[in-house]
Amino acid sequence: MISLEKAQRRLFTGLVRPDGYEASARVVRAKAWGRVCGVAIVLAGVAAPVPSEAGTIDVPMRRGQATTPVAAPDSTWGEAASAAATVLREIEVLRVELGVGDEPPEAELQLDRLPAHVYVKSLEVMAKVASVQRRFGVPTGSSREMPLTEPSAVDVLASVTDILDGIRAIKSQMIIETEVDPAVLSRFPTLSGVYKNLADSSYLLDGLIGYPLNSGDVFGNTSAIVEELSLIGTKLQVVLDSETPEVDAPKRTIDIAQQLLRAIYKTVSLQGRLGMEASMVPTLTMVRVTPTETYDLSGLLWTEVSRIKWHLGVNVPVVLDQPPARSNRTDLFAQTLLIIRNLDQLTAGAGS
Repeated sequence: MISLEKAQRRLFTGLVRPDGYEASARVVRAKAWGRVCGVAIVLAGVAAPVPSEAGTIDVPMRRGQATTPVAAPDSTWGEAASAAATVLREIEVLRVELGVGDEPPEAELQLDRLPAHVYVKSLEVMAKVASVQRRFGVPTGSSREMPLTEPSAVDVLASVTDILDGIRAIKSQMIIETEVDPAVLSRFPTLSGVYKNLADSSYLLDGLIGYPLNSGDVFGNTSAIVEELSLIGTKLQVVLDSETPEVDAPKRTIDIAQQLLRAIYKTVSLQGRLGMEASMVPTLTMVRVTPTETYDLSGLLWTEVSRIKWHLGVNVPVVLDQPPARSNRTDLFAQTLLIIRNLDQLTAGAGS
């Protein structure tokens, strides 16, 4: 509980820290609620990673292979926000010039985003840009991987700058000369705004890739999550299952989405058990669920599992022996059940 006087004093200090980092939900809600009773509420945010060609997952090279100037600490988030808005404009130009006429959904504004969520969403966009490059015969550049420690503003700016470089390489090879004005540098950028621009960019890129997302794309994410959980189990000295359970009846996309959302709830619960600031579980109306939505959920789950890994100081990269094979929805459902079972075992182990 904070005092009313302290909460009211906070109301006039602004919602953005000097380094441009978006105020956490703890501060924002404390300031609003402090007008009445000074009660602070705590919750954070969520995000996602990377489809590629033929239903597999790109295994990016290490971050050190990409070169990007490091911005000053007090301007980095502003530059990242400007770059993400410019990415959106550049993709819109590509769609017009290449005759893409689909109408993708608009991403909802997700509150309480963390740098990790923004960074992982940038990995997703980067992988899609690489898929567009391959479609049009444009040489792909170096790519990035899930980091070994929690990403910073500098990491996000570097990743988004790589995305811009990839898009402009496509424009150059396709002799597209339409220029866009860089987005205005925001003095008070929000992580949620940067995340939304990247999420919208991801939707717009689907029409340029030339094929829809499928179960194989999601299976690539869940395969990485299984490996991440194995590393966490080793750290916590908890033995996890490795065999996927048997699934008799065929499964639908909505069945998979339900289990992925269930796994996110369990991951957030484990975060709290480990003394972390737990993330906010996303809202999703289970009506007509598409592979794109299940892919987004798998990316969010991967981000939240990675947050646990970083919290525990596990700095071992996930290495998949080979690109995940194309899978059907029943295979994907079974692997999601394995993830849930292992999350239950980790939670029990953390409690003991």
